[in-house]
Order: sequence, then structure tokens, then C-alpha cells
Amino acid sequence: MKNLASKMNGILSGFTGWLMLVMMLLLVADIVWRMAGTPLQGLAELSVFVMMIVVYLGFARCEEHKEHVALEFFTGALPKKMRRVAYVLVQILATLTVALLLYAIIIDAKSAFLTKEAINGVIEFETWPTKFIMVIGMVFFLVQAALNIFKKPETDETDEPHSAFE
Repeated sequence: MKNLASKMNGILSGFTGWLMLVMMLLLVADIVWRMAGTPLQGLAELSVFVMMIVVYLGFARCEEHKEHVALEFFTGALPKKMRRVAYVLVQILATLTVALLLYAIIIDAKSAFLTKEAINGVIEFETWPTKFIMVIGMVFFLVQAALNIFKKPETDETDEPHSAFE
């Protein structure tokens, strides 16, 4: 399961890299056409949708490699065994939090689909396709957070606590 999750995280991460290129091209096209005097309607809104997809599909890979922002002020001062306990507790809390967020996003995506929620403007964009992609990203994020509960924490070789100011 761990290898499958890691492979999917890599695929999604690569896909988000290409989406970033698409987003940049959309923004450049928007700027160029505006400077030419004929703005292309909807490009800025479309780039926001692409950015949302990039963020949500990238969560799992970020969680896999522990690249989220973390506050290690207190855990760094703990002895090695206590750091392991703290790691497991933090991962359990993270998994529960991600599960709660996934539930909220599923409810929101379902509501957006049923009500045909859209961003109003010159061009109307329905939001539900993006929200369902966000659900997919959160499912992979939840799987990775759950897998991390059983992952051996990266600790130092020594059993000595660290100073928070090193």
C-alpha cells in the first residue's frame, strides 16, 4: 500500500507541475492580450481553478516527504522515546483533521454539483468539477496521513534532547 501511495503521489505531483506551467501560460496570455487592448475573458478565473487543483493534488506528496510547515520547538526538546510518542499522536491528530476536512469538502462539492454553483462574470464557470478534483486530492492526502502514523519518525541518532535554540 505504501509503495502504491508513493507512486500515485509522484504521478499527482508531476501532473501538478504541468498544471503550474498551464497556469503560468494562462496568466501570460491574459497579460499579453490585455496589453494588446483585447482582454480574453475568464483567463484569470481559470488560472485560479488551476491553482486550486495544484494545491489539493500536491498535498499528499508534501505530507509523504514531511514538507508541510511544522513547529518543532517542543518536540525537539523531548527525549527520543517521547519524540516518537509525540510523532504518533501528531500523526493521529493530523489524520483525523484531514478526514474532517475531506468530509467538509465532499459536502461542499456535492452541494456545488446539485446547485450548479458557478462563478459569475462575463464567462460563467461552474465550480463543481474543481471541487471534485479537490476531493480526489484530499483522499490521497488522507491515505498518506494515515500511512504516516505507522512510519518510523526521522529522529537523531542520539537520545539527547535538543535545545530549541540550536
